Amino acid sequence: MQISSVSALKASSLRMDISAHNVANVNTPGFSQSRPIQTSQNPGVEISAIQKIKPGSPDLSATDLAEERLEQIKSEKDFAANASVIKTQDKMLGEVVNLVV
Repeated sequence: MQISSVSALKASSLRMDISAHNVANVNTPGFSQSRPIQTSQNPGVEISAIQKIKPGSPDLSATDLAEERLEQIKSEKDFAANASVIKTQDKMLGEVVNLVV
């Protein structure tokens, strides 16, 4: 279970990095927005591909700030939830060790 939580932490972190890159380039003419493609693995999840979204005009960026903010909120919540799972697993393992000793 911890392996899947760690892989989810990595995927959330990469999703946040990609979104931050998109926001940093919002005023770059012709910038192609990137969107991570997340897939389930056994165990865990990973970013299997990064899709490029071309702007409608070469004078504009393809980045939608509202969409990027939602992506950042989702990434933040996913990261926090998986960190909580890891903390709980560590506590449970500590209790098991105390029971055995």
